[in-house]
Amino acid sequence: MKILRLHIESFGALQNFDLTLSGGLNSLHRQNGWGKSTLAVFIKAMLYGLPATTRRSLDENERKKYTPWQGGAYGGSMEFKTEKGTFRVERFFGAKESADSFALYDLATNKPSTAFSASLGEELFGIDADGFERSTYLSQRALFGSKDNGTLQAKLGNLLDDVGDIGNYDTAMEALDKRRRHYVMTGNRGAIAEMEQELAERQREIERCAEKKKALGDLEAERIACDGELEAVQKLTAENRARLEAALLAREQNAHMEQKQKMQQELQDKKQRLSDTEQFFHEQIPTEEQLRERMRLYDEIKIAKAQLASLENAPQGNARLKQLETAFASGIPTEQELRSVEDQNAALLRLRAKREFLSDRAAEQDAPYRRFANGAPSQPQLDTAFGALSQADQLQKEIHALEKDAEQKQSFSSPLSPLAWLFLTLGVALAVLALLPALSAFFLPLLIVAGVSLAVGIVLLIFATSKRAAQRRIADEAVQKLEACREQRQRELQSVRALLTNYRMPTDDLSRSLTELTLLFSQFRDHRMQAERAKKELESLTAELQRLTNTLHARISYYIPLSAPKDDYRAEIDRLKADLAEYQRLSAAHRQYRLAKENAKTDLDEKKQRLLPFLRIYDPNSRMKAGECLQVIKEKLDERGRLLDEIAQKEKELASFIAEKKLDSPDQAPSLDCDALKAEQQHLQARYEELQRHRAGLKSAIDRLVDDADRIPELEDAQAQLKLRIAEARANATTIANTAKLLEEAKTALSTRYLDGMQRSFHEYLSVLTEGEAPESTIDTSFEVRLREAGQTHAMESFSRGWRDAVEFCVRLSLTDALYTEGEQPFLLLDDPFVNLDEQHLTAAKRLLDQLSQRYQVIYLVCHQNRI
Repeated sequence: MKILRLHIESFGALQNFDLTLSGGLNSLHRQNGWGKSTLAVFIKAMLYGLPATTRRSLDENERKKYTPWQGGAYGGSMEFKTEKGTFRVERFFGAKESADSFALYDLATNKPSTAFSASLGEELFGIDADGFERSTYLSQRALFGSKDNGTLQAKLGNLLDDVGDIGNYDTAMEALDKRRRHYVMTGNRGAIAEMEQELAERQREIERCAEKKKALGDLEAERIACDGELEAVQKLTAENRARLEAALLAREQNAHMEQKQKMQQELQDKKQRLSDTEQFFHEQIPTEEQLRERMRLYDEIKIAKAQLASLENAPQGNARLKQLETAFASGIPTEQELRSVEDQNAALLRLRAKREFLSDRAAEQDAPYRRFANGAPSQPQLDTAFGALSQADQLQKEIHALEKDAEQKQSFSSPLSPLAWLFLTLGVALAVLALLPALSAFFLPLLIVAGVSLAVGIVLLIFATSKRAAQRRIADEAVQKLEACREQRQRELQSVRALLTNYRMPTDDLSRSLTELTLLFSQFRDHRMQAERAKKELESLTAELQRLTNTLHARISYYIPLSAPKDDYRAEIDRLKADLAEYQRLSAAHRQYRLAKENAKTDLDEKKQRLLPFLRIYDPNSRMKAGECLQVIKEKLDERGRLLDEIAQKEKELASFIAEKKLDSPDQAPSLDCDALKAEQQHLQARYEELQRHRAGLKSAIDRLVDDADRIPELEDAQAQLKLRIAEARANATTIANTAKLLEEAKTALSTRYLDGMQRSFHEYLSVLTEGEAPESTIDTSFEVRLREAGQTHAMESFSRGWRDAVEFCVRLSLTDALYTEGEQPFLLLDDPFVNLDEQHLTAAKRLLDQLSQRYQVIYLVCHQNRI
């Protein structure tokens, strides 16, 4: 198999990426973070798809890890050549495996093909994705993973007749081991151990039941004695309860007298605190509504100060505004003028591309004959592509217009809102003036005008709010239309790219490539006549290009200083549009800032004049700040209200308490020792409860003994059944162990067929890497390597990381040779496997790559130039 071309629509960090590959060695040098490993995983995904998993770790969940960063279609396509023909596979992935799509096309006919199914990699190579990643796909992530793979060993041992046979041995061994562990497990666990434990428990239970049957007589006598003691304790408890009730009644009467005196003293203290508090107000106690109004006014003053301070400190950008006013002193360009300039620049680029194409064609007269040797595009195809490109240009202009329109609609500001706030402010100001004693004669007219102003302001504010909501809806519709235009433009451009790619034309400049393709097609039909026409057209294009360049240069230099004519004015046009948008924004912001600052200052002065007279009543010498003074007034007023409520409540509680407890007489009842009586009562109650629990325990024990005595025959029958089950389980466990042993011996005998060939191939590759100084080595059936030095065998963990990488690389290559002696020849996908090699071994590895490229297609991804 040979990969011809890759196209990544979106996969991880890669987006809209194309790569054409040749036979032999293909080196791709990119810096760290570019996406080399992502490209390698993409190739594997085109062959095997992306596995579905619920694991959260990104390293173990490739579907989640490589979801496109920028959004868009998740997947791409790969063109490849096999013994069956040349094909293109397209795979796109969703959040779940059910949303994935697979398509295969035969490039000889460009029709869908059924030569392979979605299991493309398994049908091509005869191994699953895990086996592929452990053989021809050499990535750093898989370099030191477990090499135990049933697919690889089955294919190497010629045990694999069909892809569906993969893992049959592993499945059988897993089932046998699972059943064996059902019977026998380490740590005295498993079904046999559990049944033996249950058998021992049955024997112990039979012995306990026999012992409990003998104890029934003693428990019956103890229960009779307990009943007599319960009756005696119950009689003593009743006598002590009567004495305790009399003592508690006397104690309660004395406590009520003490409570009465305490309540009288608390009432007198609160009356004195109320008198001290009222002295603060100087006989001008404000109402709660008056205080709330002044505190609300104080909060408004703080907000107004903060707003004014923020306006004072806000950057205005006056220098930039003056610079832009100078640039647009003679007027600003209209949207129609900007679109006209963009159209002329697009025409300039098309004319320049067309002229360059004609110039290049004149030097290569025979190119069309070679390019269209296998067929040429039809005129309807070219017309359709030109229409798609023109439609894309129109859509781009429409997108620019829609973006500008959406920006203007989003920044819309209704003129009704400032007018509404003006009327509301006027209404509040007139209402305040009506309350002034000096204008009491105009109280009613001022109040009427204030009400009308407030009503008009509220109506205007409602209209402004609805206007802004409607404008926001219009802006959202414009955004939706903009997204639709972008998607349609992408579809048009994609159809043009598909046509250009089919005829090996570059896709970086679609207009230029399509013009070149059209001219080549015309040249192919009539070479001599087209050459003459091309010469005349080139002269006409040059004249038209000069005229269009002069016109465009003059129009743009009217607003932006330019030195000499340019080939492309897109940057200057974007700068002009950005300066215009910034000029409009700064002008509007400057006007709004001045108006807001004047309004904030006027509002702050008016609020201060309203608050000051109230504060002077309670702080005539201005010793406290406004907020502090208001807080003191509030605390004093709250304290006065609370004291009044508490005094009334205390007087009511005291009268009710005296009447309820009948405390008119000052005499106190004689006190008794209530604590001693309570202690005696608790002791008797505890003894009574203890005897009840003991009696209940005796009854329960007697009932259990009776039940246990009756269970002895049943337990003996269960014991016999358990012995039969244990004997049967031991026989089954022995049969399972013998079966697993025979299956392992058969598998080992078949798996050793491939070791000799792998051993020779491994030694040859290692000799190249070590420049003929390879040590003696062995490979086992699990692909583990051991090296012999100084007559002693060492495992790979004893060597350096670089030496282990070199050995691992040779193992992978020998494994690939052994796997693909027949059938489809694979490619080698190397994701920077030499990162830990020293300079000497790296040089040998490069020579080995050159040798491998004679037999395989090699895709070598590397991040450092010195490893190429």
